[in-house]
Order: sequence, then structure tokens, then C-alpha cells
Amino acid sequence: MAEDRFKVRNSAGMWLRTEPLVNEATKKVLLPKGQVVTKLGDTSKPDWWHIATSLGGVDFEGFSNKNLMIALPSSGAVGMAELMNRTIAAVNLLAPRAHANYVEALRQGAPLFAKHGITTPQRMAHFLAQAMQETGSFTILRESMNYRAARIMEIFGVGHHSARITEVEAATLAHNEPALSERVYGLGNPGKAHELGNTEPGDGFHYRGNGVLQTTGRGNHRRMGQACGLDFEGHPELVSAPEHALKPALQEWSDGNLNVAADHDDIVKITKVINGGVNGLPERKEFFARLFPLLKADG
Repeated sequence: MAEDRFKVRNSAGMWLRTEPLVNEATKKVLLPKGQVVTKLGDTSKPDWWHIATSLGGVDFEGFSNKNLMIALPSSGAVGMAELMNRTIAAVNLLAPRAHANYVEALRQGAPLFAKHGITTPQRMAHFLAQAMQETGSFTILRESMNYRAARIMEIFGVGHHSARITEVEAATLAHNEPALSERVYGLGNPGKAHELGNTEPGDGFHYRGNGVLQTTGRGNHRRMGQACGLDFEGHPELVSAPEHALKPALQEWSDGNLNVAADHDDIVKITKVINGGVNGLPERKEFFARLFPLLKADG
């Protein structure tokens, strides 16, 4: 069984509450019988849990009495050690050209995956599907901005991206990674620069996509560094170093509460949080479809 996944057992449903206290004021949403929830933690009251769920496409978080829930059986459940063995085997099979930094990060990754609750085949398959799409099957450490003019127009041109690059510009930016990065992510695109926290000339290239989930922008490098206790802003190369590569990616996963989305198989929600849109969604779905059977016990 997946120890932190449960379903509502009460025939009348179960109230998700704003605090572990029964009264009219604490009622948040009534969860129907059979609704799947994820336990986020215990509370000071022994019979109450902090939980999260998704209902009608909306994410909810709150408190409920544990006696109204029952553990959710999962035929595909495996232990953590076995899950990691299967993870490494799946990556070796599906990403034979994976960069050594990523392979080593995965080999060392069990404690980090456990810390962030990626302890089931379904959660791991969703995480890996996102990572493999973002990194070209674990072959890309830093985002390449080495594009020909036609491709620049397809990705960053008018009607495709906030940079709104014109054909004339594209011709001058082709195969010039620092210049294109600055135009797209840096001061050449003020709105995007503000969103990413890029404030200095050159930030667009210096803080372009980086690591397992392609952390982008000075602000995101700073935020993830603070969360992980590392200076990613001053040393962005640490984001893709073997000993640290999983840390910002898993922090982003937890910040987005994506275990809940993974439990509900909501790959669109996961993609929007990771990507900011739905770019590459078909590839992400294909990766998941190939990964999940390799990770679950009855696969």
C-alpha cells in the first residue's frame, strides 16, 4: 500500500476543514465517498491529519479526521529500494545517452525522493516524464539557444512568445546564444525579465534553463538556492552538479504540491506548474506511458 494515499470511507462523505475542529465555521468542502486524498502530515490532535486532494479540477488542502478514511490499495506498490532500482533501470533503457551527472544524481537520490514524498511508481513516473521532456531524455544540462532563424520564429516569434521576435531580428540572433537568451529571457524582454527576476545585462544567458527541470532566471536560482541551502544564484553550475541536481527539481515539485496531482494522474496540471504552459505535453504523456509499466510491481 501507498501509506500516504487514502480514500473517504464514510458513506455521507467527509468534510475537509480549515482546522482540526468540528463546527460550521471550519467546513471547507464536502468530499464524497471514495474521494482520493493525500496525507501531508499529522497534527497536534491524534485523530486528525493534514491532507490534500483535487476535486472538480480544483486543489484543496485542509484537515480531516483519519477515522473517516481508509488506506488506498495499490497493486503497483513497491518498496523504496526496489523503486530506485527500477528507476535506474528504466532510465538506462529509455535514456541510454543520459548525462553522467543525471545518472549519478538518480543513483544517490533515494533520500531526496523520500524526503519529497516521491515514493510510489506513479509519482516517480510523472516526475521522470517531466524531467526527461525538459532535458531531452537527460542529455541536456543547460538550455541550448543555438537556433536557426526559422526555428527562432517558430518558438519566440510574434504570436508564439512574449518576446515577439521579428524576422529581421531572427536573422541577427540566429546561432548567437547569449544575444538570443538576453532578447528572450533578459532585459531585451522586460516583462519576462521581471517574471524571472533577471535584473542585470547577461542574466538571460547566465540563468537560462538549467538542470533536471530546467530552472530558469536569476530569481528562480536564488529562490531554489535559499530553499536548498546553496548559492545557486552565485554558482548556477551547482544546479546540474550530481550531488545537487535533484534538489531544486524536487523543491519545485514540492512547492507545486505535485504529488497530489500525480496521485490524480493530472499530467496537464503538473506540466503547467513545471513548464508554465503545456509545451511538449504529448511527449510528456508518451514518456509517462513508457515509464509507468517499468516502475510498478506488476509492470
